[in-house]
Amino acid sequence: MPFTDLDKIFWSRAALGAVGGTLSELLTGCQVIVSGPSAGTCEGGLVQDYSTGILIGLFLFLGSYYFIKLTIGKKFPKADQGKIYMTGLGSYALLYVFFWVFLYTLGITYLNL
Repeated sequence: MPFTDLDKIFWSRAALGAVGGTLSELLTGCQVIVSGPSAGTCEGGLVQDYSTGILIGLFLFLGSYYFIKLTIGKKFPKADQGKIYMTGLGSYALLYVFFWVFLYTLGITYLNL
């Protein structure tokens, strides 16, 4: 059974969510100190800033929307243009948050072994 255009959009957004969550942790994550007098702070005196990671996620999703709209989206009739935006939204968001939190947790665990 071949992939339809909506299947391609769904799976590309799912993959982009995983890549985006990983990218957000690698670019904005800090290694948190768990024990000691400076527990809960980042190593090296950095400040935890989650707004940059959230903005990365929003810009990646909006970028994927406009990229899909200019490429595959030309095939869709005017009545189905909303499907371009909504297809894969949930999988993108959940995979983005999952990978971001998962890698953050691994970073804390690895630092404190």
